[in-house]
Amino acid sequence: MKGIVYYTHNRCEERILQTCRNQLDCRGNDFPIVSVSQFPIPWGENVVVDFEPSILSMFKQILIGLETIKTDIVFQCEHDVLYHPSHFDFTPPKKDVYYFNLNVWAVDAVSGQALYYDGMKMTSGLVAYRDILLEHYEKKIKWIEEVGKFSHNLMGYEPGKKTSKGRGYDYDWDTFRSEKPNIDIKHDLNITRKRFEIKQYKSRRLLYDSWSLADGVPHWGKTKGCFTKFLKEHY
Repeated sequence: MKGIVYYTHNRCEERILQTCRNQLDCRGNDFPIVSVSQFPIPWGENVVVDFEPSILSMFKQILIGLETIKTDIVFQCEHDVLYHPSHFDFTPPKKDVYYFNLNVWAVDAVSGQALYYDGMKMTSGLVAYRDILLEHYEKKIKWIEEVGKFSHNLMGYEPGKKTSKGRGYDYDWDTFRSEKPNIDIKHDLNITRKRFEIKQYKSRRLLYDSWSLADGVPHWGKTKGCFTKFLKEHY
C-alpha cells in the first residue's frame, strides 16, 4: 500500500501552499496522507511540531511522518512542488533501493522562468519502502546531532549510498520518470536556493547537453511572465 508524507514549515506564500495541496488532492487515488507542519493545517492526518525552520528540522519532520504513516511504500512530498498524478503511478521494484523521479522542472515564482536539466535528483521526488526510509532518517538525524551541524559535503540532502568518514551505512538509489513532469517552485524561502544561470552550478559541465530555459512546462502550460495567473488556473 502506498502513502504520502507531506512536510512544511508553513512559511511559504499561502497561494503556493494551497495550490500544491489542491494538486495533491487531484492525484486520483486514495492514498493516506500524513502532513507534518509547524502550524496546524486541516489536511490529511496532521501532526504539528514546534521546530525552528532548518535542514535538521526538515529531516525530523520527515521522520515523524514516516513513524506516523503505516503504509509499506511512501512518497515524500514537499509543500512547494506541484505533483502530476502520474508521479504516484510508480511502484518501487526493489525494497532496498531509493527511487527519485527525474521528470521535474524548476519554475521561478517571481518571473515564471522555467528550467529543465537532466538529473534533478531531489528529496521532493523520492519514493521508497518505508522501512529503509525510517532507517535512513534515524541515522541521518543522529549523525547531524553528533557532528553538531548539517554538512552537504559530508552527508547530502538525499538518501543513497554515501561513504564519508567511514560511515557507509546507506542503501543504493535509482531513478524513474513519470509520464508528466512535476514542478518545483523556486521562491525566497527554499532550503536550496534558486539558480537559473548555468554559471551558478559547480557541475555545469555535466548540464550543458540538457540545459533548457523555457517559457513554460510541458503539459502544464506557460509560466513565464504570468506565474500568478498560472497558479490561479491550477488552484
